[in-house]
Amino acid sequence: MSNIPRGSIASDDSQAPLIPDAPRKVMPSWSIHILSIALCLSSGFQQGYIASVLNQPYAQIEQFINSSWIERTGHPISDSTLHLLWSLLNVCFPIATIFGQFLAGWMCSQFGRKYTALIASFLYIPGAILCAAAKWCFPAFELLFVGRIIWSLANGVNTVNATVWIVECAPPQIRGRMAAMQEFFMALGSLLTQAVGVPFSTDELWPYNFLPNCAVVLVSMVMFWWVAESPQFIMEKYNDVDRARKALAQYHGVSEDDPSVEAEMRICEQSIGKNKEKKKTAGGIETSHTGMEIMFMPWRAKDQTSRLIRYCAWVGVMVKIAYVFTGARSLRGYSTFILYTLSNFTYAQATWLSFATGLLRLPFTLVPVFLVDRLGRRPLIVVSMLVSFVSLLAMIVAIDIGGEWKYATFIGLTVLLLINTCGIGSVSRFYAAELVPRNLLLSSVSTLTMFEALTKIGVEFAFYPTANVIGAQSLLLFLVPTGIFTLMCYFMCPETSRMTVNEVLNNVAAKKKMDVVFPM
Repeated sequence: MSNIPRGSIASDDSQAPLIPDAPRKVMPSWSIHILSIALCLSSGFQQGYIASVLNQPYAQIEQFINSSWIERTGHPISDSTLHLLWSLLNVCFPIATIFGQFLAGWMCSQFGRKYTALIASFLYIPGAILCAAAKWCFPAFELLFVGRIIWSLANGVNTVNATVWIVECAPPQIRGRMAAMQEFFMALGSLLTQAVGVPFSTDELWPYNFLPNCAVVLVSMVMFWWVAESPQFIMEKYNDVDRARKALAQYHGVSEDDPSVEAEMRICEQSIGKNKEKKKTAGGIETSHTGMEIMFMPWRAKDQTSRLIRYCAWVGVMVKIAYVFTGARSLRGYSTFILYTLSNFTYAQATWLSFATGLLRLPFTLVPVFLVDRLGRRPLIVVSMLVSFVSLLAMIVAIDIGGEWKYATFIGLTVLLLINTCGIGSVSRFYAAELVPRNLLLSSVSTLTMFEALTKIGVEFAFYPTANVIGAQSLLLFLVPTGIFTLMCYFMCPETSRMTVNEVLNNVAAKKKMDVVFPM
């Protein structure tokens, strides 16, 4: 037995997972393809749809809220109050998402990944119908808020579930590719609502922007019925080794006695052991603190293993927050407003240009699908952050100058959205999950996505009212943090491509000169 302190994956070398001697080319199985598409339709697609569905008909919905107010009170709502209500309607999405992310941990543990996905996906349907029903139940504009909250709550659950499920089931060699598909489907969801928004952004037809989503939900639910439960949950809930092994082999597209299946089964068994008892290594290091203790109680989880995991987990938080501050998520939802109100395009031009940007985003989302495992996560993160900084600076200058420079605003906005689509926007969805051990994965992902949502609430709530007052300078809300986070990502983000979490943690430990070694 080595006297070098070991990490929190295994307590001795005899329990180390069996890794094949040489890397093999892995072909994705039909099962992992179906799972990936179903998760993308229930998570990324819905996120893109919810984020963009208010974008093009924003003027008509604001007018509907004002008309409802007049119907009840006899006088119009003030501009400042209307802007505040519109900001609140937009931030219902990240606020409800936080509660969904907290709920996800409990649901995944109680019902499993499969039934959690089915329950949460079903909730999308009443959420979308209530949003549309607001118009037909005039002057009940509150139904917009209620429907958006239900819709967003379900998306919060599915966001966590999708990340955890794909990491637990996809082979490491193609895990990044499968996870990166979320960005493609988010662009697809955004594009669908923008395509619908072009003809339906009228005073009478805007409710129909919400309804096409229901058909997509039904397709994803049918697909979930055809896939196996997560092997990790099978082991945790039923301790059924044969069933878990069969599910894992199905997802990996190999036989049940394949070395890759054996390696993953060892990780499942070890993570379950870590959740049930505390173990100490020969070096006397406590190795099984809970995820919350490691993340938020450094005075308790102060051994080197916990310090290493905490560092990596907070790097994951940083990347998620950095993406929010590029402005890509917020400005995508306000693209029509930026082009129409701030840049002085006509309303028809603004809606069509927003649609054109959404159309361009679609092929760009395929870049990380093919390159994220070849180029690596780190280059995509750093380069996209740098280009985002330049794009935001160009937009501020173009909006301030005005006139024909409005086309420079459109170019800057388009570049910002496209570079994030194939960079940090895609990688941030799964990067944090590649930095923490399997036994802490579910709790860590729930916590990390919560921080992202909190940041998104503050940014989106502040931007719209501020932009109506000070115009282009409101983009400094994104420009300054993007510059800071670009440097932080360059110096702090480790590479995770084609590596197990143990390899990533060992590389970080070596770089930081920490006396911790995780079994390979």
